[in-house]
Amino acid sequence: MEHKIFDIYINPYYFRIKKPLKNSFTQVYCLIHGWSGNEKSMSIFSSVIPDDSVFIFPRGPLQLGDNEYAWVDIRNNKKPTFEDYSIISLELIKSIQELIQSINLYPEYEKINLIGFSQGAAICAVLSILYPDKFHKVALLSGFLPANPPTLKPEALSSIYYYIAHGTQDKLVEFEKALKLKNYLEKYNSIIKFCQEDLGHKIGASCLKNLNLFFKT
Repeated sequence: MEHKIFDIYINPYYFRIKKPLKNSFTQVYCLIHGWSGNEKSMSIFSSVIPDDSVFIFPRGPLQLGDNEYAWVDIRNNKKPTFEDYSIISLELIKSIQELIQSINLYPEYEKINLIGFSQGAAICAVLSILYPDKFHKVALLSGFLPANPPTLKPEALSSIYYYIAHGTQDKLVEFEKALKLKNYLEKYNSIIKFCQEDLGHKIGASCLKNLNLFFKT
């Protein structure tokens, strides 16, 4: 399927959009990069998403270098809390909603899907926890749950499907953090598929295949 690719600025974020030329979309996906990534980094995961979807690639607000961005600064504060991530997430969801309205996807496509890698996965986790009614499927790749997450109502996340993938040899985001994330989400009755591979800070072929199946079913 042919797509139109364009960039757009919705204060305070830059987005890259990949939209089918035909006015028939199945779903909307927002792919959020990690530390030192940019709005092009997550395109490597496009292959696991149905081709007749709208792809939204936001750029983190914190510039680290040439074409390198992040969401939360860990250089001076290596352990930002859930509250720190919440501030960014609130800004981001407002910009995403404005963006979706500007490209005429509402009201038919009110729920979107999220894919995040590393720090981007933390953003996706926080977004889904704060605004569970806005998301359908959420993929958390090599991610973690920021410290001091909130206590929720027992069924708060029961409408969300999560996919967690993590390398058991990850030295940047330890595998134990994926287990803590899983336990927290399960506590609030979310539906979770978990994939682990004997890898470092990346997603391998097996978990990518399972990710594709996750979005197809």
